[in-house]
Amino acid sequence: MSSSTESIRVTIFGEEYSIKGDSDIKTTQKVAEFVNQKMSEVQNGVPSRDKSKVAILSAMNIAEELFKYKEKCEQYLIDCKEIQKKASAISRKIDENVNQVGS
Repeated sequence: MSSSTESIRVTIFGEEYSIKGDSDIKTTQKVAEFVNQKMSEVQNGVPSRDKSKVAILSAMNIAEELFKYKEKCEQYLIDCKEIQKKASAISRKIDENVNQVGS
């Protein structure tokens, strides 16, 4: 993924922003669309017209999703390490049996 030094204009929750960052333009657009979607979802669920409140609640929801994905990734890493240990044990047993048959 190449980074972009040019800025991109995105609209989030009715406001236009000029964004210049480390991500490529497509990624920046996808992130802006995601944030806009989350803010719309929050606004539909909260009877508030206060954009700051909607933004904070959206950030909380996005952060909660991130934490859940991080927890899942950590569990997957633990599971992978356990599988690697079992595979190594099986491989050792196969090697031992091959060596016994070959002797």
